[in-house]
Amino acid sequence: MDKLTARDFAKLFGTSEVAIRRVAGDLIDAIDLRYMTLDGVARDDLILASLKRIHSSELKNAGEHRLTDWEEGWRENLIEFVQSNYDPRKLVPKYVKQNVPIKLNREYILPAQPDFVYQYTKIFRAWLFQEFLANCELVYEFGCGTGHNLFHLAELYPDKKLHGYDWAASSQEIIQIINEQFDLDISMGMFDFFNPTAELTFEPGSAVLTFGALEQVGPNHERYIDFLLRRHPIICVDVIGIHELYDVAYLLDYISLQYHGKRNYLSGYLTRLRELEAAGKIEIVKLHHHLFGNPYDDPYSYIVWKPISI
Repeated sequence: MDKLTARDFAKLFGTSEVAIRRVAGDLIDAIDLRYMTLDGVARDDLILASLKRIHSSELKNAGEHRLTDWEEGWRENLIEFVQSNYDPRKLVPKYVKQNVPIKLNREYILPAQPDFVYQYTKIFRAWLFQEFLANCELVYEFGCGTGHNLFHLAELYPDKKLHGYDWAASSQEIIQIINEQFDLDISMGMFDFFNPTAELTFEPGSAVLTFGALEQVGPNHERYIDFLLRRHPIICVDVIGIHELYDVAYLLDYISLQYHGKRNYLSGYLTRLRELEAAGKIEIVKLHHHLFGNPYDDPYSYIVWKPISI
């Protein structure tokens, strides 16, 4: 079996090994990061399953019509969170699977441990938040879902002011319970990417985070971008599958691009940000194709950008 090292994480995240070691060295050393690369018939079976899923009539499209699905999904997390006596692991969204093959460096792998994705995400978040959010006094997360990212942020930076927004009411119920059980003060509110709240304003020194949320808007991201441009956050961090970064010269990238299209996932977002950068309205601070994810796409890729004050 192979095993992920700090050097591997550095390449995957787009940073240095020193930075990884500083932020998550102890965690990397403490957990089982072994995996087996799948090839031959096992790899072919996964490719075939992916193609069959793409062409399945049961595959749901992202979009405004999915609100009820997300409301029910977060409520399922809420119920399990309460029944578990408030175990933070129960905040992990259901789409983070255990005991399944995943994609790493354009190959399919089978991890040794069932919670490999959860542990990997902890390492990635620790680095990402340290790299881009450490110097921000306030963080607004849009599409915050179960609040699991905000809970992690509060653990790392107890003095930050955190704000969680989502279009599902059950998300706000979860955050309220988190506040009560862990003595936190995360503010919450309703937010719809398709119709951003005009009355919502940012305090100076604010950062914006989206983590696996923007996929739902498909090509309809102009209102959200305009919402941010009018409020001038000091940094925007978007973790999401980015269709412009897939290279169709690679089979698994080609499959991911087909999957994105079939599900109506985020499209044209990076293209629009590049247009705004060319017009002098924003700066793209960092862009990275993160070669890690589920068998269908690479949802841990990220864009970091900021509006330019004129």
